Amino acid sequence: MPASMTTTSLRVVLAITCALAPSIACDSSPSEGGVLAEEPAPGPVGPGPVSEVPPPSPPAVSAATATEPAPSGDAAVQFIGRFETTDPAGPKASWPGSRIVARFSGTSVSVTLREFAWDWMDAAPSFWDVAIDRVVTSVLPMVADDLPHTYELASNLPPGEHEVELYKRTEMQTGVTQFLGFDFHGGSLRAPPPRATRHIEAMADSYGTGYGIEMLNAPELRCPGGIDHAGRFQNFRKAWPQVLADRFGAEIEGTVYSGKGLTRGKWATDVDGLIDYYPRANPDPARQNDPPLFDLGSWVPDVIVLVQGTVDNGIADFRTVYRDFVVNQLRARAPNAHIFLVVPGYVARAKFIDVVNSVARERNDAGDLRVHAVVPGVETPEEMTGCGFHGAPAYHQRIAREIGDVVAEKVGW
Repeated sequence: MPASMTTTSLRVVLAITCALAPSIACDSSPSEGGVLAEEPAPGPVGPGPVSEVPPPSPPAVSAATATEPAPSGDAAVQFIGRFETTDPAGPKASWPGSRIVARFSGTSVSVTLREFAWDWMDAAPSFWDVAIDRVVTSVLPMVADDLPHTYELASNLPPGEHEVELYKRTEMQTGVTQFLGFDFHGGSLRAPPPRATRHIEAMADSYGTGYGIEMLNAPELRCPGGIDHAGRFQNFRKAWPQVLADRFGAEIEGTVYSGKGLTRGKWATDVDGLIDYYPRANPDPARQNDPPLFDLGSWVPDVIVLVQGTVDNGIADFRTVYRDFVVNQLRARAPNAHIFLVVPGYVARAKFIDVVNSVARERNDAGDLRVHAVVPGVETPEEMTGCGFHGAPAYHQRIAREIGDVVAEKVGW
């Protein structure tokens, strides 16, 4: 425990330990747009605005928010997403969209975090949204020095109960963040807010991560410094998986990773694909032979959205690999989930329309009527103005809408 942490912080960490099982998803040791178409810690560090990144917009609030039940139960910090819990000092977040939520009585809150970033992570550090009472108030960049740092999140709040949320905007390759405790500065931790009952899992490469979305229309679409995948240019909150989840008031688990296909990565030496890192709490490719695994039974999706294939273009017999992943991993994990097989972008589009439609049809013919094909419209240059020709907000909103319309029809949400 860092020396700078207070007694209140210690109590919070103990509450986390006591409430781990119920409050954390953790690890254990024929046309476009259609369906079935014929495609020692330093002093406090302030979380001030990030240079060259626009201020965040408040998150969308679902209609379900107004009618959700009142918080109840023991005081606890809530963890939403895939967290690695092998270190007793505190859980670690790697995947984008990971959330740390707490309700408290008091007027101030700070947090102690530790950031890990290895030499190959030229995109470091991680960035987190800070929300107070469900309004995003600042963006928090980590300090990637493998040391604990304390960050002030809010002060001079009106007396009473409040909610604080940290939301990981960035991918694993920008860094891994360890939570070491909240400090409420004389206030007290309360029971967490109720969890959403709907669960959506989304799998994609960089076109689903919010890659480059915080730097639009850069010269030649190259972000400053030449590192288009840098964390300060990413924002998973604006990416289509989170937009889709917001539409339905659902929790999102984003198994997304830039440059990763179903069977391999973008680089010749990267043979670690979604098939391999899907079960992991931490998808670090350097740990592929000894990864901490995620308890897939601790959080089961109602809806699974698979958008994969672009990086795999050229793989022999991709259809067989794709079918096996759908059946042996996705369906095996979630027997009752609706699985939406979505055609990726313009690359080899006709091929993937055929793969998606044929696998969905095979599953339907076998009696699995909860597998659906979706063929969104192809992206346009006007939509792809993020770094490295990646999606602007309009692209992500359209993809979320086109997928969401099919989800609403098939699931009844």
